[in-house]
Amino acid sequence: MRVRTAFNRMLRLPGAWVKDVAFSGEGVIVTVGLRRRGRVCSGCGARGLEIKDRRVKRWRHLDLGSSRCFIECELRRLRCPGCGDRPEMVEWARATSPYTRDFEDLAAWLAQQMAKSQITRLLRIGWESIGKIVVRVVADHLDEGRLDGLVWLGVDEISHGAGHRFLMCVADHEQGGVVWAAPGRNAATLQGFFDELTETQKSSIRGVSIDMSAGYEKAITAALPAAQVCFDPFHVIQLGGRATDQVRRAEWNEHGRSHTKHGTWIKGARYSLLKDPANQSDRQLATLAEVQKTNKRLYRGYLLLNELRLLYRVPRHQAPEQLQAWLAWASRSKLKPFVRLARTIRKHKAGVLAAIALELSNGRLEGLNSKIRLLSHRAYGFHSADALIAIIYLCCTNIQIALPHQ
Repeated sequence: MRVRTAFNRMLRLPGAWVKDVAFSGEGVIVTVGLRRRGRVCSGCGARGLEIKDRRVKRWRHLDLGSSRCFIECELRRLRCPGCGDRPEMVEWARATSPYTRDFEDLAAWLAQQMAKSQITRLLRIGWESIGKIVVRVVADHLDEGRLDGLVWLGVDEISHGAGHRFLMCVADHEQGGVVWAAPGRNAATLQGFFDELTETQKSSIRGVSIDMSAGYEKAITAALPAAQVCFDPFHVIQLGGRATDQVRRAEWNEHGRSHTKHGTWIKGARYSLLKDPANQSDRQLATLAEVQKTNKRLYRGYLLLNELRLLYRVPRHQAPEQLQAWLAWASRSKLKPFVRLARTIRKHKAGVLAAIALELSNGRLEGLNSKIRLLSHRAYGFHSADALIAIIYLCCTNIQIALPHQ
């Protein structure tokens, strides 16, 4: 069997045939020719364009054993009215890429499984090259119809990198994946998502879960007047826990902080006050019993927090009455943090009840955020959010990459 025939069968490059094989210090250099005679622009796909000149281009291919493998081909540079001077399209590589499709697909598949440091050693390419490969592969594989038929959405933000940088993620509650991500954490960022939707896509959305952000609520109400805004139960309980802790800190300051025995005891009662009673140890329950006997204000804050938790455990038809009773109690509790919280929840009452009625929360999105935090460590070292967004789409949108041997 001739060498060229062997490499034709081994490489299986679509639209190409092997003309020559050479071995050098760089690795194995395989020179190929195009089977296609027609001239096709690599940018827009326009055909029958004028030829400007011819140039040899090289692509990195999958390694052959311990040797790097390069594909070389003489391409025609075409004069395209829309793209300018561009090389003609080849089937084995994406436009403007210095790597073959097989190589990029393998690198992207590895990026779904491991950190970039290991990929650089395995594939012997640069750190930044991996980020660019992921961007190209995601652009090629990302489902353009992912924004069709959305019904229940969740919106949340996550910090990444240094300098208080944030990334907004929009997730589909039904499919459990991220459908959109962009830098920022304000109403203008969320409006950018709505601007990408058609009127048909907007009309299918029935509910959006968010934290208690007035900016998000205004953007959703303006763009989706028929959709219900739901305030995430976790954030509501979190506000209740924060109010309870503020009551505890006020008592701690009033009783001499940690300079007195009682102040030290109040400081140590923090987790007994904030933790769900069903999950507390015997020692924490004993601390609660002591709180009930010795500090009525602290115990009142603890009861208000747990009554707020109970709001999400009673039957849905009882929730409006339960919330109204809690608001009345919190307003007259004489605990300033809970009086302020009652005003906040009363202002967002419709969204709180909508989350209960629709059983909608950002729990799935919080789980995705944990995954995104792990992915952000993989994207550590990049100066923009584009690499992180590409990794999020790659790992959180159900993109399936076929390996070269499949």
